[in-house]
Amino acid sequence: MIRVTLDLTCSICDHDQFYLPVRADERQQVRCANCTAFKCYSADLEKAMIALSRDRKRRSGQERANAA
Repeated sequence: MIRVTLDLTCSICDHDQFYLPVRADERQQVRCANCTAFKCYSADLEKAMIALSRDRKRRSGQERANAA
């Protein structure tokens, strides 16, 4: 597991650091680094991060088009 700070908060203790699995043999759950509450599955987090990245790129492209 790796401990990371995310732009999320734990719904139990409001902490912003989480444990993410890094090896295939680890449980694929994202857990709060403070109280170990379950947040989500790593696959769901990955999908959400990809969607956010697409939205940011799309908005950035629209801003450049509007500036021109």
